[in-house]
Amino acid sequence: MVNHTLVTLVNSVLGTGKKTARGNMAYKCPHCNHHKPKLEINFTENKEGHNPWHCWVCGKKGKSISLLFRQAGASSDKISEAKTISKEVNYTSYTEKVDVATIKLPDEYISLNNVDNSDIMARHATAYLNNRHVSKYDILKYNIGYCKTGLYAGRLIIPSYDENNVLNYFIARTVFEDNEYKYKNDK
Repeated sequence: MVNHTLVTLVNSVLGTGKKTARGNMAYKCPHCNHHKPKLEINFTENKEGHNPWHCWVCGKKGKSISLLFRQAGASSDKISEAKTISKEVNYTSYTEKVDVATIKLPDEYISLNNVDNSDIMARHATAYLNNRHVSKYDILKYNIGYCKTGLYAGRLIIPSYDENNVLNYFIARTVFEDNEYKYKNDK
């Protein structure tokens, strides 16, 4: 069943939508600003109680109207109203109880930026990267390093960071000696 109150609210934020199939409506996407209404919102709640939305041009998608409103720059009143109408659960009250696993580089990690040339492992790692056309700038930019000891001993460490420059995983690649497993990933 289509939630007409929610349709009216979305129309007040995104403009009048165009009806499509199965209780959906299409709007102009606030992310990519495509000239045609390509952002499709489902106004019939799914089994999980969500109103999913998806832009067929830029690929942005989500499960809640309030998230769409936040990303579109809607007022806090409209966002609160969307949460109330669509009966969204407020998960922020549970944040104290949730343990979030944090990823960190190994304790034995040594950056390849400004390494001592007398270190044979550092020379092997640098040669390995040079053979793959990884520049000193790339080593600095991506914080590439290696480990001499520990779980990742004899491996090149290639970290990955999210848009907030927070480490989200790293890859450990054997470059120093033959090993049964070339890669070890940590997420």
